[in-house]
Amino acid sequence: LKIPAIVGPACPAAMAENVLKQLEEAESYKQRGNQFYKEGDYKRALGNYWKVFLYVKGLSVPGDTSEAAQYAGMMGCSNSMKVPEDRLEDLRKLKQSTHLNMAACFVKQGNWQRCIEACNGAQEGGELSKIFFRRGQAHMELRHLDEAQRDLQRAREMEPDDQAISAALRSLRSLFAQQSAKEKRQFAGMFDRMAEAK
Repeated sequence: LKIPAIVGPACPAAMAENVLKQLEEAESYKQRGNQFYKEGDYKRALGNYWKVFLYVKGLSVPGDTSEAAQYAGMMGCSNSMKVPEDRLEDLRKLKQSTHLNMAACFVKQGNWQRCIEACNGAQEGGELSKIFFRRGQAHMELRHLDEAQRDLQRAREMEPDDQAISAALRSLRSLFAQQSAKEKRQFAGMFDRMAEAK
């Protein structure tokens, strides 16, 4: 009884074709997610965006030392799940834009912490003003004012003429002023009580 080999010379070619199909399928899920977002169905949009990452998980890039890449190497298919060099930038952009689209959904849902997490994921692909703007909005809503200021200032550096960033910075200044006034009231009462105690 001879068992056909499932690894070896034929493995990389077959798997390379599979990698391209996975990338195409991931892109189609992103496009479906975009359509649901336009329709205001953020839950279904997020579901499709999550599927993008299911399709690209396990794909490796040159220099990848992930568990999946190590396993493929043990199975004799060390190059099998590698993204072709000419598609690396496409994969990076796909992941980054999908994270940003998820962040936009989380903004619409008011899920600020998840928005921050999605922006952090997007930043792994490089810096964009949208990342800092959306994360700054989320920090502002959570009243993490220093973090919001850092992100919104960075967004402003990248896009100095963006009106939405300018508006967010004005709102942030107002929140800082409110926080300062509140602290003054709290401390004033504390010092008054200390003076009365003497």
